[in-house]
Amino acid sequence: MAEKDQRLTASELAQLWNAYMNNKMYKCVLQYFYEKADKGEIKEFIETAIEMCDEIIFDITTIYNKNNHPLPKAFSEEEDVNVTAPKLYSDVFILAYMHDMTRYGIIGYGTALAIAIHEDVDQIFTKALEKGSQLYRRAIKLQQEKGVFHPSPSIPIPEKIEIAEKNSYLNGFISEQRALSVVEIMNVYNDMQRNALGKALFLGLCQTVTSNDIKKFLRKGLDLFDENVQEFANTLIKDSISVSPTWDSEVLNSTTPPFSEKLMLYQVVMFIATLSGYYGTALGTTTRRDLTVMYAKIMTETLDLGNQSASLLIKYGWLEQAPQSVDHRNISKKKRK
Repeated sequence: MAEKDQRLTASELAQLWNAYMNNKMYKCVLQYFYEKADKGEIKEFIETAIEMCDEIIFDITTIYNKNNHPLPKAFSEEEDVNVTAPKLYSDVFILAYMHDMTRYGIIGYGTALAIAIHEDVDQIFTKALEKGSQLYRRAIKLQQEKGVFHPSPSIPIPEKIEIAEKNSYLNGFISEQRALSVVEIMNVYNDMQRNALGKALFLGLCQTVTSNDIKKFLRKGLDLFDENVQEFANTLIKDSISVSPTWDSEVLNSTTPPFSEKLMLYQVVMFIATLSGYYGTALGTTTRRDLTVMYAKIMTETLDLGNQSASLLIKYGWLEQAPQSVDHRNISKKKRK
């Protein structure tokens, strides 16, 4: 690579920044989970996940220092997590949370690897993808062993391949409504599962947060997730397809905050952004018109919730900006003055 091309690309910087912020956040969350989890395999699993966070943070820090790039402030164990707070979530929820976290990590690291140009960036995300995949498989195995794993439902294997011959294949409104395709089942079931997980996460945060405006916002999120869970469930039930379980009962009765309000809101922002990405995928792969309408509505409401969470971060001075390009127009205006 020529000397002038040695700088990290904007795409690489974006992925490094996201990975650094996310792993700093997850490390704080995982340290609390580690202190509260029962002894045994789950505790060991969390410890392995923390070690992976540390490795990624160290590797990205090394690249930042090499490129004279300022480190994000992100989160700290001293300011943003209280490991002495009573247990807020059961081990069943912790496993479900980590299952979803590792699944998202695999997607994120795969995307980062696909845009990596420099060898050191490639190595970071290659290693992260490999270790993230191992954590994901381990999360599934632990859930299976404890009888709390709920995979996407199965359908009978079709006898032959069929070609859509009528526009009614696209319909979804009462008349000529076809059965859900496996792609649609995958999207609806997994999104129901994620909303149920988000509802439980928000439920715990809501009962421990002290700021009234953040509590009010979290209650809005609770209502939205509850509505979404019901809508996704009804869609599946109409086709006699089993629905995802919920985790409300896995939230315990503690009212002591384990996380700073900054960390709470960042978890929320991350969760909403992830959901929005999954909804976008569903919109792009769904062909039944009623599902398209449903997803468009849910995505609009979810994005609005995300904007509200970002506004709260700005209000409290907690929103750390990703690196930005140079605003040449603004520089020119200042020079003219």
